[in-house]
Amino acid sequence: QALQVGSPFDYTRQVTLFIESSMPNPNAGEFTEQAVEAIRKYLLKTEGRAFVLFTSYSMLRKFAGQLEGWLSQQRMELLVQGEGMDRATMLAHFKALPRCVLLGTDSFWQGVDVPGEQLSNVIIVRLPFAVPSHPLIQGRIEHLKAEGINPFYSYQVPMAILKFKQGFGRLIRRQSDCGIVAVLDSRI
Repeated sequence: QALQVGSPFDYTRQVTLFIESSMPNPNAGEFTEQAVEAIRKYLLKTEGRAFVLFTSYSMLRKFAGQLEGWLSQQRMELLVQGEGMDRATMLAHFKALPRCVLLGTDSFWQGVDVPGEQLSNVIIVRLPFAVPSHPLIQGRIEHLKAEGINPFYSYQVPMAILKFKQGFGRLIRRQSDCGIVAVLDSRI
């Protein structure tokens, strides 16, 4: 037996979704500059209080370098995953600091609970497709191909959708929560 249960949240009332449909492909050279400008725009809407989610540490570090000075000028605190602070400590700092911006990768897409207005903004920089050259992903793709199954549609897209939902889900944790989600990857 199967049962489909609706969400207890009223997403049409609680969330405003912004999609940057004119953004270049994330692999294009001009993506970073335009994405940084978009991130600034969305951070100003919520005075920080945001998670900016990345799919790789290299992209996260590049963006952190470009945002650091601007965030300081705006009196927004910056927390960057991978710079010596463990996840639990970063999360505690984020919850305690007003106007805070946390740049995170994989572990901040899921299993993180920041209810209330302290987290009012989730920015998804790039759609969360797994890196196809990762040995486990590569093995799964090769196995599916050998079975005659299209790995992109049967494995990679469903996994990206699941991770996207998890990232989106960081914003609305309670029925009283509200905020914005911005997607900078125009391929959506």
